Amino acid sequence: MRHRITALSGAVIAGAVLSAVPYAAPASADERGFSVRVSAPGDFTVGRDAETLTAVVTSENRRCRKVRFVLLMRTRIDAGQARVTRVEEAGPFATTDRTEGTTSTFVDNELDPGESCRGRTLTGRWQVAFDGPDGGDVQFEVRAFDEQNTLLTAAGASAEVEGGREAEPEPEPSESESEEAAEPEESEEAAPIVEESEPPLAPSDTDNADAALIANESALLGPGLIIGGICVFLGVMLLLRLRSRSRQTRIAEQSPPTGFYSAPGSYR
Repeated sequence: MRHRITALSGAVIAGAVLSAVPYAAPASADERGFSVRVSAPGDFTVGRDAETLTAVVTSENRRCRKVRFVLLMRTRIDAGQARVTRVEEAGPFATTDRTEGTTSTFVDNELDPGESCRGRTLTGRWQVAFDGPDGGDVQFEVRAFDEQNTLLTAAGASAEVEGGREAEPEPEPSESESEEAAEPEESEEAAPIVEESEPPLAPSDTDNADAALIANESALLGPGLIIGGICVFLGVMLLLRLRSRSRQTRIAEQSPPTGFYSAPGSYR
């Protein structure tokens, strides 16, 4: 029961610290005599094991103080691709997270087990990894608060996340590849544009009947001309014959008689 009450109170305090933490700019220490040094790997690789981020607090004050750590991570990488775990010697240490824009905040639910005293250091550790696919810059800032949520000291460090899409720019094409890519374009420009012609219309039944009638008339035209020529020839011959007979008849009628007849009264 006591552990549940402690965890609940720690979560409430963490929420209060979250509401009090500014996100726009790095904080400056409110208390003299405190300093923190943040150490981060030079780069992270997407898909690799987690790397350790450490913050070491030193104090010049005679009075020892309990410390609550707050980690701020600023990056354009999607927050769902980052894995941040606060650890102590006994294992994972519970935190409360919140993301606003490009800033993710991780607040310890409880005060650190150690104390910040004169001549003694206090260390906070986080295991950080990125799953990708994006890469880019990332900035860390660690802030140390006392039991009254007073900011004691703050410092930061930067790193690079490699192996994502930003870390692998596309290679530039070689000259041969550029020429090969340009050749098809030239051939496409030189190719003539062929216009699609409309398909011929199918002949209708009426057209078929007219064509058949014309073909039949063409077949009968030759014999008809021959017969007609023969009839004309016979008609002309008949006319000539009739004309010849009429002429002979007319000549015969106009010629004098050639017989001898006795004059009237010569017979007694």
